[in-house]
Amino acid sequence: MTDIADRPEVAPELRLVPHTFRQVFGRPAEGVWYAPGTVTLMAGHPRSLAVCARWGAIVAGERRDDGVLELASINRPAEPVPPRAADAVPPWAEPIAAVAEKIGVGGGATLLCSVDLPRGSGLAAATALACAAALALRDLHRPDLSTEDLIGLVAGSEAAFLGRAGRAVGHDGVVVPFDLAAAGRRLLVVDTRIRRGPPHPLAHATGLDGDLGRALTGYHRARHRDPEQDAVVEAALAAGAHGASALVDEPGRPVVVLADASAVRPIRAAITAACSLAPRYVTVLPTGGAYRVG
Repeated sequence: MTDIADRPEVAPELRLVPHTFRQVFGRPAEGVWYAPGTVTLMAGHPRSLAVCARWGAIVAGERRDDGVLELASINRPAEPVPPRAADAVPPWAEPIAAVAEKIGVGGGATLLCSVDLPRGSGLAAATALACAAALALRDLHRPDLSTEDLIGLVAGSEAAFLGRAGRAVGHDGVVVPFDLAAAGRRLLVVDTRIRRGPPHPLAHATGLDGDLGRALTGYHRARHRDPEQDAVVEAALAAGAHGASALVDEPGRPVVVLADASAVRPIRAAITAACSLAPRYVTVLPTGGAYRVG
């Protein structure tokens, strides 16, 4: 079978990781796995919705028979986890080490990882990495585990495993219609680039009535708010957004905005003008969930 790194029909970002694996380890990867980042609207509320974005985590790997987990990251090339060094796991690798312990990988594995976005940017990057690694370790060592088993092992992973284009996943794990493209709308995720300790808890979670835009804004205003997130929300609303709210994605302080596709550019300009630190932006339409690339 042709190495995924050499298959031109595969998206370039999916070929990059197995290509790098071959360069680093001198042999093709046994498999490649992808999991999307997810945006969770109104986290912790019964009306919460989670959608998959096209950016996420990619893992290329192979099984080992010596019982050790060797990890490397394209994003953190100076922070590998070599064999026999499992007790010195850097922060980027903690989601993988945690899921490996839960799965119970007796034989070990070598995994090379890549994550499109940093932790705290609003797309649950650490969860995406854990999901991609869970798929890889399941296929390499525990094919008896179902998708439902993996969801139980990775907190907050329902959307990453169950998401589909034009669909969202509710707080109870039910997949529901959420076709933003048909409605001419987008989710604009704003990474304020602020990183600090745990966010304030939700002050109250009632009274979020009305359409999604009003519910998002009501959710935001029910929180003990951070000033940076508040400034982004108010700027977006003043520029014509249907709704906006803080996102929960530690250690960051991101915001999500519901807007017409035609209004995304002026809303971005208004937000940038309101912020002392230039934000990073990602525009999201719901996409599909995690899968094995090959």
